[in-house]
Amino acid sequence: MKKILIAYSVMVVVFLVVLYESVVLGSLQLNFGEIIKGVFGDRSGATAVVFDLRFPRVLIAIFAGASLALAGALLQAAIKNPLADPGIIGITSAAMLGNVVVINFLPHLFFYSPIFAFAGGVIAFVILYAVTKKYDMSPVFVLLVGIALNAVFTAIIKVSGVTAIHFTESTGLSMKTWEDANLLMGFSIFGIIAALILGPVCNMLGLSEKTIRSVGFPVGKARWVVIIISVYLASVSTAIVGSIAFIGLLVPHIARMLVGSNYKVLLPFTVLLGATMLLAADTIGRMIVPPFEITASIIMSLIGGPFLIILIRKFGKIYGH
Repeated sequence: MKKILIAYSVMVVVFLVVLYESVVLGSLQLNFGEIIKGVFGDRSGATAVVFDLRFPRVLIAIFAGASLALAGALLQAAIKNPLADPGIIGITSAAMLGNVVVINFLPHLFFYSPIFAFAGGVIAFVILYAVTKKYDMSPVFVLLVGIALNAVFTAIIKVSGVTAIHFTESTGLSMKTWEDANLLMGFSIFGIIAALILGPVCNMLGLSEKTIRSVGFPVGKARWVVIIISVYLASVSTAIVGSIAFIGLLVPHIARMLVGSNYKVLLPFTVLLGATMLLAADTIGRMIVPPFEITASIIMSLIGGPFLIILIRKFGKIYGH
């Protein structure tokens, strides 16, 4: 318990530091007093610019990071796959395809783009499940099929919606407005709350099938509820910030090392760590080569790629691949 309290305390401090730096750092820099004035309505000059452009970006990074991290943790629990990440197994690319449909063909339904993205994500997972089910959803096999699906959906996107996908992926977290922030927060908050409630369910899913069924737990229904919430969180985030891989893979593993595998403790910590990680990646990307930006997705790929290789080596041996 002491270790968990220390981990949470340190994580809160780190989050607040990253949050502060993400607001004050940039081409226009503010001090703490100016930030406070801006929060309470005194917005003029640089304060107004930062409030209108940087604040929405910060909020989007927080909610998208938390959502993607939770999506990965839930997915790993539901299918018992330590390599599962919505950004790797094709869910986010399918969500992007749903988003492209709205942008290219139904622009008047922009505010419903997260719903179309969610539909795309569900389709991707159903295909993945259908293909891998007879192989008991072997972690490495799921990863390979997911990579193939990712390639297929990405190819379809490039053929059918080059302009839309280029705009979404190239901007990432930049060029976001309060409209985008409100849209993401409005859709993601329900998924985040639902995910946090599912902690005990995720703990049950971690037990053996025989043990779960012996206590009368509806394992099939519970697993699909967790999967649907996971796909929802990943999809609504993708609709706003594009595809950002590896947060759903990295964060749950780091969180387990720090606070253990009890999902009632792990999931809230995942929210904090996911929000902090994406916010830090975005801030670093803004500051490396100003005035140019390196997108958060590139920063995360540079970190997550080697981490995935390490996990494949580790779990590939365990599962006999």
